[in-house]
Amino acid sequence: MGEKLPTDRVIQVHHKGEIGSGVDGILRLIELASHDGEIETMLNAMCDQVAAITGVAIASVYVAEDEALVMRGNYGFGPSALGTTLAVGEGITGLVAECMRPISASNAATEASYKAVPGLDEDRYPAFVGVPLISGGGAVGVLVLQRPAEPFAVNEVTLATALGAPITLAIERRRMSAFRSARLHGRGHGGGVVLGRAGVVPTTTALTWQATAPTDVDRALGRIRDDMGRAVKRLKHAEDPRVGAALDRVALGLIDERLREKLIEGAMGPKGLRSVAKEYARAQHRLGSETGGEDRGAEIEELCVLVGITADARASVRPGAVWIADRIGAVIAIGAVARGAGAIVTSSSASPAALAILAAAALPIVTDVPGLFGWARPGDLLALDATAGTVLVQPAPSDLDKLRRARDEGVGVADDASG
Repeated sequence: MGEKLPTDRVIQVHHKGEIGSGVDGILRLIELASHDGEIETMLNAMCDQVAAITGVAIASVYVAEDEALVMRGNYGFGPSALGTTLAVGEGITGLVAECMRPISASNAATEASYKAVPGLDEDRYPAFVGVPLISGGGAVGVLVLQRPAEPFAVNEVTLATALGAPITLAIERRRMSAFRSARLHGRGHGGGVVLGRAGVVPTTTALTWQATAPTDVDRALGRIRDDMGRAVKRLKHAEDPRVGAALDRVALGLIDERLREKLIEGAMGPKGLRSVAKEYARAQHRLGSETGGEDRGAEIEELCVLVGITADARASVRPGAVWIADRIGAVIAIGAVARGAGAIVTSSSASPAALAILAAAALPIVTDVPGLFGWARPGDLLALDATAGTVLVQPAPSDLDKLRRARDEGVGVADDASG
């Protein structure tokens, strides 16, 4: 029995190393499951952690690919072991995948199912346990542990099975990403390469948030005023007159008491904030050509959206995110600049004032991207090249590496990049 934990506290936070390296290793294994990059790099790191937790000499992960099992991760063998391939049902490892049950052997080489793999010298590690990595009713791979002596006990087989769970998650996450990966094409503005998670800017029709008190709207408007201060600082050197005009219009809207009352009324009503935008749109109030031709109704609609996503803690548009929208105008552009968006992608257009604002802030944007909302979801990894006008949704590892190099070198990526 291990040392008992203190009982004189109601709540105790166990810091790194306090309750054993095994727990820290398991937490690290779970963390690795969410990493991006080459699958072999990720699975090699996970095998390192499994070996550290279990103390084995060899830890290998075989991934099911086209009716075969391919070693994609390993600790203990040389680099040449990666790529070792077995058929499902071939060898003890293949048998694990076929019957989808853990299998252990004290001396694997003496078993009838054993298949020697040239170059691995597995007979040096006769004690063997293999556990299936199961998802969707089938085996997506096999985790294999080996050591020179001492057969694996039942509790060790149980531990190996538990350690297989985050590895299964990592493999399935990569498969789902590959299934939904896409290369989309649009019009790039400003240049630059950005990698980030998608954050969706909703339309007023899609807004689900409704206020329960006037203070909700007031807090949101207060934060947007703070955003305006940050945007003004970032855009103060802009030479395009449309930038200053847009900032002035938004500032005036934020001190409009009638608009505040309408926002509170609309947010508390059954139709939500979108009713405010519709009312202004029906009135067809325009600010005139002297202000850049921006439609007052469209700007009020965007302000409603900004109020909604500001007040809704579930909103996915966060600092560093790639904001995706159907269309953006000056208000959303100012919000994106103020809140540290990494880039913007739209399925249709951006207003001239919005493009001027984003150019002044050196914020990359790709517009007119057909199929954007058919592929991208909140939280998806997006790789945006505003020079070539391409957007990769859940990009392949090879494309990720290429884009990261391009980003680090400050150049665009050619449109014919492999993927």
